[in-house]
Amino acid sequence: MIDKGFKGVWLIVKLNLLFVLFSLCGLVVFGVGPALQMMNDLFVESEFDYKEITFHKAWISFKSHFVRSNQLFWLYNGCLAILFYNLYLSVQLKGLLWLIIDFLLLTMSLLIFVSYQYVLVYESEYELPILQLIKLSCISVFLSFSSFLKLLIGIAIILGFSWGMKGLLLFATFALWTAWNNIATKHNREFVEKRLVGNES
Repeated sequence: MIDKGFKGVWLIVKLNLLFVLFSLCGLVVFGVGPALQMMNDLFVESEFDYKEITFHKAWISFKSHFVRSNQLFWLYNGCLAILFYNLYLSVQLKGLLWLIIDFLLLTMSLLIFVSYQYVLVYESEYELPILQLIKLSCISVFLSFSSFLKLLIGIAIILGFSWGMKGLLLFATFALWTAWNNIATKHNREFVEKRLVGNES
């Protein structure tokens, strides 16, 4: 158990350091999206074996996803930026109508945020056109409310610990985030995979 624990910790550290390195390679602005996808690819392929995570594999994944991952990353973050700006404006206004609008904007923001987490996972599993990938990710968000909450709560806890211990940003935060994405969405992804296999047969 101790050996497995240390291997798991080293896997998280390796993934996170590679994420930071490749994000900087893309000057952050163009590096974060592909680095997130690269990290997810390596996590899925490694099956918790840290020896399977290498710089060479990371570089190949980063290059292959560079354009498409940037398109998806900035599409989703652009939508979130618009929603958050409108939320910022609406919370300054009082009244029941504006309170309802605040709630709708916040809900839409969370749905889009979770949808992007599914995009990262499905991009590693399937070869789909961008539009189909987005549709599948949006559908998956609504499959299970418990999975939706579990994903958000887990990410909130990870970010909470990272806020208190800034060193985690360099060594663990983003890799833990990726690992939790895969764990929390597993049930929904298995359901989707069964439906896809059923349709093919």
